[in-house]
Amino acid sequence: MNTIAGLSLRLSTLAYLAMWSAPAIAQSDSPHSDAHSQLIEIDARQTSPPPQASDFKGGTSLSPSGETIRLNDQYLTRDGKPWLPVMGEFHFSRYPDADWEEEILKMKAAGVQIISSYIFWNHVEEVQGVFDWTGQRNLRHFVELCQKHKMYFYLRVGPWAHGESRYGGFPDWVVKESVPRTTDPRFLAFVDVFYQEIGLQVKGLLWKDGGPVVGVQIENEYGGNGSTEGRAYILKLKQMALAAGLDTPLYTVTGWNNAVWPPGELLPVYGGYPDAPWDPGSGPIPPGEVYLFRFHSRISGDMGFIGASHSEGPQTDPRAPFLTVEVGAGMQNTYHRRPVVSADDIAAMVPVMIGSGANMLGYYMFQGGENPDGKLGPLNESKITGYPSDLPVKSYDFEAPLSEFGREQNAYGDLKLFNYFLNDFGPELAPMAVHSPAILPSGPADNTVLRVAARTNGDSGFLFLNDHVRNLDMVAHKGMQIELQLPSGKMLIPSSPVDVPAGSYFIWPVNMDLDGLRLRYGTVQPFCRMVNGQTVLYIFFALPGIRPELSFAPEAASSIEVKGGTRQDGPNQILVSGIEPSSHVVVEGTLPNGKKLLVVVLTRTQAQSATRIAIGDGGHLVLSPREVYSDGSSMTLSAFGRPDFPFSVWPSLHTADGSSLPIEALPDEGIFKSYRSLGESHEVTATWKPEPSPKHMPISRSSPGTVPSAQEIETAPRWQITLPKYAFNGVTDLFLEVNYSGDIARLSAAGHLLTDNFFNGTPWYIGLKRFRREVESGGLELAIVPWRGSSDVVLDRFAQDRIVPDRAQLLDVNVLPEYRLIVH
Repeated sequence: MNTIAGLSLRLSTLAYLAMWSAPAIAQSDSPHSDAHSQLIEIDARQTSPPPQASDFKGGTSLSPSGETIRLNDQYLTRDGKPWLPVMGEFHFSRYPDADWEEEILKMKAAGVQIISSYIFWNHVEEVQGVFDWTGQRNLRHFVELCQKHKMYFYLRVGPWAHGESRYGGFPDWVVKESVPRTTDPRFLAFVDVFYQEIGLQVKGLLWKDGGPVVGVQIENEYGGNGSTEGRAYILKLKQMALAAGLDTPLYTVTGWNNAVWPPGELLPVYGGYPDAPWDPGSGPIPPGEVYLFRFHSRISGDMGFIGASHSEGPQTDPRAPFLTVEVGAGMQNTYHRRPVVSADDIAAMVPVMIGSGANMLGYYMFQGGENPDGKLGPLNESKITGYPSDLPVKSYDFEAPLSEFGREQNAYGDLKLFNYFLNDFGPELAPMAVHSPAILPSGPADNTVLRVAARTNGDSGFLFLNDHVRNLDMVAHKGMQIELQLPSGKMLIPSSPVDVPAGSYFIWPVNMDLDGLRLRYGTVQPFCRMVNGQTVLYIFFALPGIRPELSFAPEAASSIEVKGGTRQDGPNQILVSGIEPSSHVVVEGTLPNGKKLLVVVLTRTQAQSATRIAIGDGGHLVLSPREVYSDGSSMTLSAFGRPDFPFSVWPSLHTADGSSLPIEALPDEGIFKSYRSLGESHEVTATWKPEPSPKHMPISRSSPGTVPSAQEIETAPRWQITLPKYAFNGVTDLFLEVNYSGDIARLSAAGHLLTDNFFNGTPWYIGLKRFRREVESGGLELAIVPWRGSSDVVLDRFAQDRIVPDRAQLLDVNVLPEYRLIVH
């Protein structure tokens, strides 16, 4: 269990700092002082007790090759060692199966290790007794692709999934013919057939068979507490899953919304979101607790807007590790509330979550998608089906790191900064205890107290800081230092006060082991560790507005050489300052085992554009502003608008003549070998013209806060969009950039709805590759319902300025070709 120790925040004075002293192992050089500096004290002397065996009743934990996945009361283990995995949600049945492999590889490139997915019941058995596991519903093929690329898979079998799906994923006939989410025998009989079908789909692909399926989530957001509900219902579902052959190491259940579960049978998992599009209120969402460290509960007061939790069940299980499954990597728009969340809104939650002790980081969603066409009707959540919100009929983009059309967006690069950190340093982090402040922010809207946490194991650890909160103007924190009390003594971090810019969020290392050399601290964030033969490379990145410095233990004096910056040797540290972030080596050293150590401090932008790949002769780190992923034998780069592919690689890449375009070697950038490839541009222009207005007729308007009626949509202004016959020649995909003003927009072909959008003030990007047949057979039709001026629709402020009441405007349509470079 996490040990909670004290931290206090107060103004530091010169007189106090003059009296400050510490044991030799941690004493800093004399700090500079400022009458307005903030000294943050963290007492991390108390260590966590050794991990205890868990009473969790998991399934088979041993694979045929002898690998194990187990857990104790603090963290997961893989082959007996601490494991802190990164998981991302990808609803395979909401994405074309022809493109699954590419998206799996993009998730892998982002540092995701486990792909999770709901199995939407109404996607595969919309008509009772008629199962459809073909095409984009082919669960087995999707799991096989995960296995092919060494990605784990987590089954979320429901039977209630939610996921903004019609009836939460229940087929209509289940709702009509049984009492769902209870021990009603008829309902359980239906579920049993569903589970048995899932069992057949993944037979031979479970962990115990050497496959990638490592866990099963039962139900979702369940808080039933009646005679036919509660723990008995959840336990029955687990027993049915096992009987269906779903034998996996892990079984989980969501731990919020009045959650109930039988302790020891399932592990609770948690999360939080940057906004709340399901909220029925009419104003902006206030600052959320998801940006506050959770020192006393694994559920914040509002679970990051998911909802309060009070029930018969334990809201946290002290015998289970703190695991997350729904850290919002985006936000789905509803008709009533249409937030546009920034990359910072999303990424700032990550250091808060792991700094609070989370030992699995699960994102929802990581890959956006679209609802498949239903046989009996639309498959989206709506007020018609009893839900509080209307959702788009097709689009489930979720503002996710990978869009519904596969394009990197929003937080992809920002989340990679933390995912890579967890991939490489998670085993050290997982056993670390959490230490909380004695003085906390007074609430989510308090911007005066810097939000800080520490996780330590003995004298080693990490500091987690956050000064970003959605919908709150944050302030800079001047002259900040942290006085960290460790078992061996005090350490002052950094050597002199630094200003923390408003909106910052980051992780600092403390007594970090660099393969035998001790980094006392760094005011830079650890990013990744790479090995090439006898060379070990540690990459950090600088934080905007914070001077980068590295403090090495004095015993490293003869082992390191400063290549970029100023070296200052003191009795208690070797301070490297004056670092100019770049791809050049800052510190070079010799490790105790004789290998070479390289330390590089990138800019944050460079780190966001860095991708780790495995190709040919081993692992490489690629710096490129383009999208990058690898299938193990080749590297793919994607560019939009212009086929220009600059990239730099460490270690050097032996490019072959078989690359899809000629590659030119450029002068090196630091330790990175640089290359560039230019392809031939294909100018594609869309033509668009309005259709004749429909005959005037009385319009039956829907009620406020409800999606426009069928008649409103039918009579909406329309435009024909046409692309030239050669449009797809020489490109991988075409993206329409649609700029419009209105209420909702729908793209159709020959009367068939392809995709839709709720206006939120941002351009609408539509990938056309999956609609190529429709594009080439006569063009597309765009309908825009005029903005009705409803006060029941909540838009962000910038979007409000772009609407014209009672009008629909198509402002512009651009075409962005997507080009590919494949390097073998």
